[in-house]
Amino acid sequence: MHFYSYLCVKFTIIIVLLKMKQDTKEIQMKALIAFALIVGCFFYFQCFVPYHLYFKEQIQLFIFSFGYFLSYFGKPGGLACLSGDFLTQFLYLKGGGAVVISLLLLVKWLLVSKTLNLLGTKTLTPLLALFPVIAEWIFFSEISFSIAMSMAFLFPLLFFRLYTCIRNSVFSIISGILLVPILYFLAGSAMLLFPALVLIYDINNGKKQLLYWLILFVLAGIFPYLVHSHFLLTVKQAYFYPFPTIKNGLSVFTLVGIAFLCCFRTIRECENTIFSFSFTMILALIFAIGGLVITTNSTREKILGMASEAYFENWNKVLEMGEKTKLQNPISTYYTNIALSKQMQMGDRLMTFYQPFTSGLFLPVKPESSWFSIFFSSDAYFYTGDMNMAQHSAMLGMIFSPYQRSSRLMRRLVEINVINDDVPAATKYLRILEATWFHKKQAVRMKKMLLAPNPEEYPELQEKRSRIHKNDILRSSQDPKASLELLVKNNPDNRPALDYLLSYYLLNKDIPHFFETYTRYYKDKNAFVPKMYAEALLIYFAATHAKPAKITDYKISTNLVNDFNEYTQLYESSQGDLEPVRKQFADTYWLYYHFATLKE
Repeated sequence: MHFYSYLCVKFTIIIVLLKMKQDTKEIQMKALIAFALIVGCFFYFQCFVPYHLYFKEQIQLFIFSFGYFLSYFGKPGGLACLSGDFLTQFLYLKGGGAVVISLLLLVKWLLVSKTLNLLGTKTLTPLLALFPVIAEWIFFSEISFSIAMSMAFLFPLLFFRLYTCIRNSVFSIISGILLVPILYFLAGSAMLLFPALVLIYDINNGKKQLLYWLILFVLAGIFPYLVHSHFLLTVKQAYFYPFPTIKNGLSVFTLVGIAFLCCFRTIRECENTIFSFSFTMILALIFAIGGLVITTNSTREKILGMASEAYFENWNKVLEMGEKTKLQNPISTYYTNIALSKQMQMGDRLMTFYQPFTSGLFLPVKPESSWFSIFFSSDAYFYTGDMNMAQHSAMLGMIFSPYQRSSRLMRRLVEINVINDDVPAATKYLRILEATWFHKKQAVRMKKMLLAPNPEEYPELQEKRSRIHKNDILRSSQDPKASLELLVKNNPDNRPALDYLLSYYLLNKDIPHFFETYTRYYKDKNAFVPKMYAEALLIYFAATHAKPAKITDYKISTNLVNDFNEYTQLYESSQGDLEPVRKQFADTYWLYYHFATLKE
């Protein structure tokens, strides 16, 4: 008898040890996957698309106000959007975006793993849970994908977990039906995930509740239509909100697809072998790497990098990025030109960068313009001193941006009205910024400048105020030349406006007006003649057959005159062929003047 008891005890101990060993392996696998996920996410967002994350914060604004919180519930998915926008403000911090999104995806992976376990998946659950998380990771680099959409995916998972804890069948049915409209108000169209999970859960547990399933799916299908007018949405918007397109909700469809596959007994009971683990891991890696390669827009990241560094006023960094990337894009040229002007190098180095005529000086604001261009269009006006046009462009940028509220443009509106010494308008915008976490410090600083009894304490403010034109004229918002001419006429010492006006004439190949403006406002004020201005002057002198004494009067170096003569001979001998001229005289205004053509 004692022998049998001994055997039973021994057998029990062996079973427990094997179970502990199996559990240890599973824990190790989960820990390894979690570590790889969070490290991979952080590395990607911090090293490959950090400026995308900064820009996501710049096109949104989160205010700590009760009325502002309530405004979120005027649309479906109110709680998801509120919590998502709350997290978005942390993208302002260096490294904050990578940390927030990595942790959010890790939490989502844990919830998806638990959901798959509830649906009957016993093996490879941590790996299978990666697929919907990776699907979301892929679209985070898209400007249109916000953290609110990621939060919307969490709520059905959380409520489904609570639903499975209900043991009373009647109460379970009532709760399931009530949760559909509640989830729509809290998470928007992600609510559609809930009935799908309930159906799969019931099937795996051997339940047959056809009437209940029918009620759930019919209610989920018609509820957005019934309330779309209440939320002032079109029928299409009601079924997608807060997701702009189907692809933004790819994580939802991926989870549903995996869950339905797990309904098959052969898949659900598949053994966790080295082959199955390796095969699933390879599929996940292919999905992740392939998706990220396809969706990651490195060109846009460089453009957003220049725009963000300009926002942070790191102008040396902007110019360094312009020199390194050499992008042929109006927005990158736009910020490069501002950086050149900031460093007094516009007249020397303008032609070393891609110049799409005058759209590289001022981004056009037209019906066909992208909201990107409109969003950034106020910066050049602000820098040159036309505060009226800067405010007009900032307002348009706010209107046409995706969320119609922007921390970046709100700060710009404060700066404009502080410079204009418009206390009521500046105070209105300051109250908004003071209700934020990460822009409050800037608001306090600008408020001190606005209300300072001695504005002379702020020389930078005084300098910007000196650039404002005292008189205004009726002009088109699409006529930057009139703006620059007005600024220079009112204040000839406004060097940024003068450089921009001279460059505007040159990029339009308007040599006579360039010569007239240069002679009136620039000549004799500087001992050194910038290279591009000197090259343009030589074109004017050649066209007007000016005498050598006049060239000397404009302080143009003899070496540059010799280069111009050599260029003219080569241009004439090549009969207008670009290649031989470009090899010897690249980055000269002469090359631009003869060969640059405007293309659609």
